[in-house]
Amino acid sequence: MQKHLLSLLLPTLLAGLAAFAWFDNAANRGITYRMPLQGPIPYADVDQLGVNAYNIQFEPDPANVTRTLELASTMGAHYIRMQMPWEDVEIHAKNDYMDRRNPGSVRSAWEKYDFLFAEMKRLELQPIVRIDRPPVWARARVNDSERFQNGLRENNASTGPPDNYQDYADFVATVAARYRGLVRYIQIWNEPNLAYEWNWVLPEPERFAELLKLAASAARQANPDIVILFPSLSPTDGLEPRIAPLSELEYLDRVYQAGAISSFDIMSAQAYGLGQPPDEHRYVRPRLLWQRPIDTRIDVSRVALLREVMVRNGDAGKAVWISEFGYVSAPADLQHSWGTSVSEQQKGDYLVGQLERARREWPWMGVMNVWMLRWGGSAPDQRDPTAYFALVDHDFTPKPAYHTLQTFAQHGAIAGAGLHAWSHPAVRQIAADTWEIRFTGQSLAFVEVNGPFEFAIDQGPFQALTPLMERSIRPVAEQLVDGEHTAMFRMKGKPPSAFIVERQALPVVWELIPLLLVLGLALVCGRLLRLA
Repeated sequence: MQKHLLSLLLPTLLAGLAAFAWFDNAANRGITYRMPLQGPIPYADVDQLGVNAYNIQFEPDPANVTRTLELASTMGAHYIRMQMPWEDVEIHAKNDYMDRRNPGSVRSAWEKYDFLFAEMKRLELQPIVRIDRPPVWARARVNDSERFQNGLRENNASTGPPDNYQDYADFVATVAARYRGLVRYIQIWNEPNLAYEWNWVLPEPERFAELLKLAASAARQANPDIVILFPSLSPTDGLEPRIAPLSELEYLDRVYQAGAISSFDIMSAQAYGLGQPPDEHRYVRPRLLWQRPIDTRIDVSRVALLREVMVRNGDAGKAVWISEFGYVSAPADLQHSWGTSVSEQQKGDYLVGQLERARREWPWMGVMNVWMLRWGGSAPDQRDPTAYFALVDHDFTPKPAYHTLQTFAQHGAIAGAGLHAWSHPAVRQIAADTWEIRFTGQSLAFVEVNGPFEFAIDQGPFQALTPLMERSIRPVAEQLVDGEHTAMFRMKGKPPSAFIVERQALPVVWELIPLLLVLGLALVCGRLLRLA
């Protein structure tokens, strides 16, 4: 009888442990509550909002370029992510930068980019320049291959690396040198883990690592101020053998194993929501599809898995920037693969929700670039679902989501849980000896305070405090309501080097549950062995 009861209890405990792991994974994976071990992460404590200026390089009218950039600035964006197709600049031959595609109007291929970056500087917008798409002369061998031509018929936007990787590195270096002081952030390639972005051959992480190393080295030599972004990988699960036989997580791990860790300064990631709300924490979703009964590819939380790959490879000290995140608001009768369509108001609410969630849970997250501000160049086909990501119509009419993001940006920067540099935009100097710090969390501490100071929280009175001589960390506020707070810091001389925001960790009982389940399993198994 006892053996029968124990035999029933064993699968019950196993099921309980599996259920706990499932729910804990969905609720808490990747969330930062306490101060991380590493110091402030470069390029994480920056202004958060950026936007993709899709096809802005193909705007024929410079006035429309200016109008687009002014809309971005007025919305509150600080970064403009854009594409510079190599085939649009070094068009006809190596070191030939004249555009002869229209014999009646031969001009410098740099001309429109010179104007773009000058306008961004005038408007205090930081460009993030994605460089890909080699010209035909640079990929003549692969372009003529039967494999690529077949792929091109399937996807007319297909591209891939050049025949000689050094040609790409030389072009990236030329861009970095020409726009020193105007362009600081360059993204090397885009989605190299997809076959149609890699000459229709199976993705080759080690070969991409070669391209990355060459391009990064050349760019840094040409311009020591340049900051290299890893290309955003397309989230995949390895179940598409012709296009993406590796998950992007395995692809990234192999790039690290190929020794490319020092060849980029910032990790890029995509975070499309596919209609899911921004507080969706599940990393896997059941689906009624026999090919994918469990879908793991894209959701608003998947970036945390990419971060885990970074940490495992000793790269926790780098920030992650979101290259593209957005929601499609296509009409109900328009079929597409971007998940459930949302309303225009939902789009704005969900975008803000993702920004707020990143701020609250992921101190390693930096810039997040919305896809997209406006469809540039020629007007889009209204049956193309991509057009319905836009915040602004092609005729420059802002949609509701634009105004929602504008309101969010006007509220100002707020720091979430983590260890942050004093240069964080949430810190604002309001007098010669006084700073305001806005944060969301339940406790606040200062790092490396070198003398007496005064502190106030949420419009309360100032308190005179002194640093703790035996510790570099000085707690100043604890057990606050988990929400937004404003602190004031007043001190003569040098301010702290950093500050720490924390949230209440999980209840002890939550951490005890798996221990009790494992202990129960051990006792049951031990007893069953004795009864055998």
